[in-house]
Amino acid sequence: MYLRIVTIKCPNKTAKKSLKLLSKQVGHEQMKAGLIKETNVDISETNFLVVKYWISKAHFEKGRSNWIKFSQELSEMGAIVSAVGGEAEINMHENFSDHI
Repeated sequence: MYLRIVTIKCPNKTAKKSLKLLSKQVGHEQMKAGLIKETNVDISETNFLVVKYWISKAHFEKGRSNWIKFSQELSEMGAIVSAVGGEAEINMHENFSDHI
């Protein structure tokens, strides 16, 4: 599994709301290319982060074309983006689905 963590710093609350919606739309498109889960986390009034869980790095590279379009939107709206990624392992409670 390959994990990507993206931090997005928006210029204001309105931009954040708009970019979060757009991020979800991009995520749905990326799921066709191997994205298996996406978690959005509000970290302040104007900032959020997105954790993307990919089948593999190869799948991430395949789905990256959708992200490039989104990245252009981020730049146009004045957002600052930073991202890190790497091979990952998940440790989950055996009854995880009972708690969501």
